[in-house]
Amino acid sequence: MLNLDPGLMIWAWVTFFVLLFILYKVAWKPILSTIDKREKTIKDSIDRAEKAKEEAESLLAEHHKLMQSAEEESQKMLKESRELAEKSRQEILEQAKKSAGQLLEKAKSEIEKEKDDALYSLRSEVADLAKAATKKIIGESLDESKQKSIVDEFIRKMPESTQH
Repeated sequence: MLNLDPGLMIWAWVTFFVLLFILYKVAWKPILSTIDKREKTIKDSIDRAEKAKEEAESLLAEHHKLMQSAEEESQKMLKESRELAEKSRQEILEQAKKSAGQLLEKAKSEIEKEKDDALYSLRSEVADLAKAATKKIIGESLDESKQKSIVDEFIRKMPESTQH
């Protein structure tokens, strides 16, 4: 069965501790330093990744602000364009109304002038006809003042609608 030899056990323990000491001096420190380096590399990578994530979030937030600002600016420009178009439309309408009013007044003035000219011409012709008719009826020519009084009387008796 199993025989335990104390001398062999002591040598096994001594060999184990000597190997452990040699491994500690030769291999343990390099293994630990490699593990520390690897841990540091992983930690640095995680830190860089978090910084990159923060920068990306910051850039995204800035991008959203710029987009919102651009949207607001475009809405403002659109509103200003609409207001300018409405103002131009109102100015054009006012100018057209003013021009139409001026043309209407000019036309009324010309019509009134033509009416006055026509009435003057009509009165002249009526006066001439009245003189001719008076001359034929009376058979003689009246003096200028008598003719004028007869014509004026005739014109006064004309209906009001033909007088100005």
